[in-house]
Amino acid sequence: MILRRSVALVLLPLACAVPAAHAIFSDGEARQQILQLRTQLAEQQRAVDARLTELEAQARNRSIIDLFNQVETLRAELARLRGLTETLQNELETAQRRQRDLYVDLDGRMRKLEATVGELRTALAAAQAAAASPPPTASGGTISPQPSGVPGAAPPGPAATGPGSVAAAPATPPADPAAEQRLYDAGLDLFRLGRYADAVTTFQSFLRLHPRSPLTPQAQYWLGNSLFALRDYRGAIAAQRQLLANYPDSAKAPDGLLNIATAQAELGEIAAARATLQEVVQRYPASEAAAKARQRLGSR
Repeated sequence: MILRRSVALVLLPLACAVPAAHAIFSDGEARQQILQLRTQLAEQQRAVDARLTELEAQARNRSIIDLFNQVETLRAELARLRGLTETLQNELETAQRRQRDLYVDLDGRMRKLEATVGELRTALAAAQAAAASPPPTASGGTISPQPSGVPGAAPPGPAATGPGSVAAAPATPPADPAAEQRLYDAGLDLFRLGRYADAVTTFQSFLRLHPRSPLTPQAQYWLGNSLFALRDYRGAIAAQRQLLANYPDSAKAPDGLLNIATAQAELGEIAAARATLQEVVQRYPASEAAAKARQRLGSR
């Protein structure tokens, strides 16, 4: 439009010159000059229109090219962002797997340490009990054995029991630590492989078969974790509550209480989850679970 107005301003003096030419020349010459001027004006107008059309086409093409370049740039940026998102997602999954494996490995080490401590406590209790109870003596005094081959010596036989002697009670069959360990490890392997339903069945079998095992607190804890992985949050809370009720001093108790808070949050029970986090801090202030609970409380 600007170019067309400029052309009109240029051609305006030519149009004004037509009456002046009419005054100088005769009628025939004036008409001829007018016709020539009109022809030239028409040709110039066509040339200008053609040039303007060409310029407008070039401008449109340039705009389309610029728009196409912008679209291609946006497509390249979108592809880059998609690649970055996939990379971050893979890194997150890898980090989660490493964290889970590290946690399982740490649990195994803690389990072995707790088993060793339990064995030491059992041995110490047995030694203290043996030192506190004196051996039983016969009420009639001690009987000196007679050497063999002496006339009148009694043939060897079962020792006579006096009125104060105590008959030995039959010993209870000992537990099989190897079998307990195998069953517990099987449950952990199933959990590590993501077979949570099978892990739940295995840990439940362990708790039923070995209720007095040193591994029972850990099995109860991993039962709750397996139920949580199956999105059975109520069952997970119940399992961890059982751990806290029976083994409040276990190394797994703080983590179990923290898992209860997580399950409550998944159920939308925010107030209960916050109260449970505060309970973790109060009951187990020096634990790693308490540090995580403080962090969660601070972020809310």
